[in-house]
Amino acid sequence: MDRLPIELIRIIYSLLKRRDVGRLRRVSKFYAVVGRPFMFHLFHLVFTPNSFERLRLISSNPDLAPHVTYLYYEPDSFWSCDEIEEGGIPEAEPESFSETKSHLSDLDSLSELYESTSDCDSTEEEGVPSAEPESFSETNSLLLDSGSLLQSDESTAYQKLLEYSKQQEAMCKDNHYASKVADAISHLPNLYWICMSIQHTAPRPTNALKKAFRDSVVVPYGHGSCGEPYGVSQMLSLLQGVARSQVKLKRLFGGVMDWKLFKQSEEVLKDLQKALQNIQYLELEFSTCFGHEEAIDLLSGSFYLERDELASEIQGCAACLKDGRFNRILATAPNLRRLDVRFYPAIPTQIPGIPADLSNIVGKHKWEFLAEVTLGFMSSKEEDLVRFCELHAMTLESLVISRIILVKGSWLSTFQSMRRLLRLKDISIYDRLEAVGECWDFPMMGAEGKRSETTMRRKVQEYLLQGGDGPLLDLNQYIDLNKAELKEVGDLRGILDGNLRW
Repeated sequence: MDRLPIELIRIIYSLLKRRDVGRLRRVSKFYAVVGRPFMFHLFHLVFTPNSFERLRLISSNPDLAPHVTYLYYEPDSFWSCDEIEEGGIPEAEPESFSETKSHLSDLDSLSELYESTSDCDSTEEEGVPSAEPESFSETNSLLLDSGSLLQSDESTAYQKLLEYSKQQEAMCKDNHYASKVADAISHLPNLYWICMSIQHTAPRPTNALKKAFRDSVVVPYGHGSCGEPYGVSQMLSLLQGVARSQVKLKRLFGGVMDWKLFKQSEEVLKDLQKALQNIQYLELEFSTCFGHEEAIDLLSGSFYLERDELASEIQGCAACLKDGRFNRILATAPNLRRLDVRFYPAIPTQIPGIPADLSNIVGKHKWEFLAEVTLGFMSSKEEDLVRFCELHAMTLESLVISRIILVKGSWLSTFQSMRRLLRLKDISIYDRLEAVGECWDFPMMGAEGKRSETTMRRKVQEYLLQGGDGPLLDLNQYIDLNKAELKEVGDLRGILDGNLRW
């Protein structure tokens, strides 16, 4: 096999899953050297001391560090030992352990919402973890690792859970090992892609997470009880590591984190600007609904705020953005091609306020290469949204909007202006769009595990894709049909009553 051209060997490596790359590298020293970029381009970091030590070893190795281009950080943590012992997780006695199994199996009704689980042992183009189909019931069994755990001593598995929890508590007190992350990143010269993911919905653990905690009762998910804003310290450790190195970060997928990422000192904000000055693809999702003092939500592993506290958080987020903190960061990224910014309210349907306004995010700035935009749960004036479309009319190809509330203007005239200005290849509208006197629902319907769309949603999207001058849309003609289509699939989330909720 050593006689094969090196180009052909590289092609073979590119077609293999990561675990098979490791096997092929054992063929000879020559194959080991050729396979390095395919074995070490992705590092999957989880919240354990061992995982951080592996990152340190690789980043300090001059033969391996240059090959790491993609860092996937999964800092999910357990609850504290006290909370576990008080009932956050049932103790590992036969009766309570069966209750844990029963609780997880009760989640099977959500299976259609979670049909895949990330598999970081395999890679696709540019090192993105691929997803292999896996039913939610299988995920539940993996959470209990029923293939091995149920055959082992349940008490031992419970003690391992407590041990992992203590380790993670110590890591949280050490600022989530921020200095270790930053130091490691500074020694990865070719790193250009960072993805951080803290699970905030029903658990979908990756293979790396399952493997790291395979001898525990369950795998961690969510923020545990670190007592700090959700995901902020972890993201800051990544970006400050980039800012203090020669790394040119081009892609950042942040997952859901607390809005207080922006509530930092001017020195830290300058670090964020420096870290993102070369960014081309940016996806950030901000929450105003996670707290640290209420009872834990067993499904999501997160803490949800009461309404009054939520209102305070939303107001704080809006004020922070109005101060221009996020806008200043984005304005320093001239090569931005994809911008995905979404805000998440809490569970209650009556949301006490709006966490962000479009003008405080994008301002009047123009990005010369911006082609893809996703905006979720924010307010805007019609003139601000139209101006944004006008500034990027020559480059914008894809637009996704969800829960945008026009505090001034009308959606019907906004649609007309967007059609006139833009030449889109793809447009998606989700959830509810509101304005004074207007309330339009565009839900994705679910029936027998399949997803479809209402006629109203399809007509609006077709209208916008046509481009050029056009008449005002008459959406009133689709209201009754919209209700009927929703009722037909048993999905009554979108009831068009014309009442505003803000």
